[in-house]
Parts: sequence; C-alpha cells; structure tokens
Amino acid sequence: MSKSKWGLWLLKLTVNAEIDKAHADLKAVLVEKGFKVIKDEAPNIILVKQGSLWGMSPKTAKKTIEVTFAQVDYGTQVTCSSRLSSDWKNLTLAGCALAAALVGLCVWMMVDLNAFMVTLRPSFWSWLVTANGGIDVQVGKAFVNLAKSLAVFLSVIIFSEALIVVYVHAGMERFVQGTINSRLIERTIANETK
Repeated sequence: MSKSKWGLWLLKLTVNAEIDKAHADLKAVLVEKGFKVIKDEAPNIILVKQGSLWGMSPKTAKKTIEVTFAQVDYGTQVTCSSRLSSDWKNLTLAGCALAAALVGLCVWMMVDLNAFMVTLRPSFWSWLVTANGGIDVQVGKAFVNLAKSLAVFLSVIIFSEALIVVYVHAGMERFVQGTINSRLIERTIANETK
C-alpha cells in the first residue's frame, strides 16, 4: 500500500483471474455493496461513488474510488485509489468556517457588552441592553451568557468536525480495502473451485 497521486491512498493486489473476469467480479462486488458506478471502461477502469454528504464514518462518508486493472503474467493486477468527494470536504469546511465566524461574533459581542456594562461607554453592541436611556443589566448578563454558551457549543462542533475528518480519513482505507480485497479474493477463489 502506498500514496496515490490521484487519491488518499493506493491499494494494489493481484488476483488469479483474467482481466475481464476480475473486472466483472469486482464490479459485481461493488454494486452488491451499494457503490454507484459512475464510469466503466471495461476491462480497464471502474470509477465508483459511495456514501453520502451527511456521512460521518469511513463507511458512510461520500467518497470516490478508482479501480484500474492490468493484465500480468500470473493474473490481473487490481489497483484502487480513493478520496473523499470534494462536495463532502467543501460542506465540512464551509460548516466549520461558518461556525468559526459565529464563534468570533459571539466572543466580540460578549467582550463588547461586558466592557459596556463596566465602563458605561457606548459601544457597537450596547444598543442591545439599553432602553429609554437606561441600561438593563439583567438583559446584558443574559446576552453575555447566551453568547458564551453559543461560542462554547460552536467550538465543540468545530472540534467534533475535525475529529470526524481525521476518523474518516484514517478509516476509509480500511473500509475500502476490506470491501475490495476480501470480497474480490473470495469471489475469485469461489470461481476457481467451480
């Protein structure tokens, strides 16, 4: 196993079957496992997608897998490379960026309102806690606590998203390798014994 220029990782295995047979067997395995074939240039290439935008595990995250086949003296060499789909990565990145912007806004509001309630000098957010020329300290404290709670919640979300991305990246290789490696070899052995 090594890094791929196309994807996250590269899996190479050789099966004891002709290229057409290896292609057909692996395509059947992928379709059986719920992978969607988006490109099939038999017998050389299969490009599949699997998972969803909302997936949070190696099995459920949206990914693209490219499988190439090459005839060798002793069978067929099967090479797989995999990557997370760009829309899955973009959605995750956009969500984290939005959450980070909201954390910044909450921290700004919290600091600004705290400073206003101490110094009584008008500030950007001071209008939230003033009415008829007076300051409502209870409303000010409520806004500060709300902003603090929201900032903590969104920070936890960002941290969780980072953990999900690491988990998906780390486990995607094992998921795809397990699906392709074991099932293709099982199918090839079963066909040889018939």
